Amino acid sequence: MFGVRYKGLRIEVTKAAARELVDEAMTLYDVVEVLEDGYCVKKRAPGVEEKRLRKGNKLITAVVVAKSVRFEGNLCENVWLLIHAGKTTYKEGR
Repeated sequence: MFGVRYKGLRIEVTKAAARELVDEAMTLYDVVEVLEDGYCVKKRAPGVEEKRLRKGNKLITAVVVAKSVRFEGNLCENVWLLIHAGKTTYKEGR
């Protein structure tokens, strides 16, 4: 689960996003599926991607910040930083 990549970069998860993943019974593989197959709803700040994917009557959302820098010891690595993941009920006309 910790080696999951999107566009060649590893996905890091914030503490809040990790709680949201657990609450919604989602994995990072679900997040990657939303990012690859989902659609963009609204424009976010530069460097931030938000995508949504409809599955049945659920709308799955993933928001990532692009290319944050991760330091481990003497290593420096660019990663995606997941800041939000969630599910909502899909309603027609939204």
